[in-house]
Amino acid sequence: MTPILPFLRDDPYVCRTMGELNYLPVLADFDIVPTAEQQFDEAEVLALLTKQIAWMLETKTEFLFSLLYRLDVDERLVRKAMDPSAATPAAEGLARLVFDRQKARIQTKRDIRVDEIDPDLAW
Repeated sequence: MTPILPFLRDDPYVCRTMGELNYLPVLADFDIVPTAEQQFDEAEVLALLTKQIAWMLETKTEFLFSLLYRLDVDERLVRKAMDPSAATPAAEGLARLVFDRQKARIQTKRDIRVDEIDPDLAW
């Protein structure tokens, strides 16, 4: 099985099992908790997110939108995904937006490292 994002193998922000990418931390935000042995490729993560988001659209809509805001998913893109005339179902579109946003977030954390604060200057 191909890992989701090969460049994240050594990234501390990604949960790992046996040296391979296990899942993006965003799964936990959506109450998806895989077992330690599970490995996911991108399609499997999107399927899990789509299923959970579809359920949240039906039962926890306000919480879902609050979570999308907290995850910094672009509101304009959310509106497009929620549009009844969108090419894909809303849950699938939102899952893709969440996944893409998290990939970008992790890539940014990988590319832009902030030096530790000098203990004398920390509050």
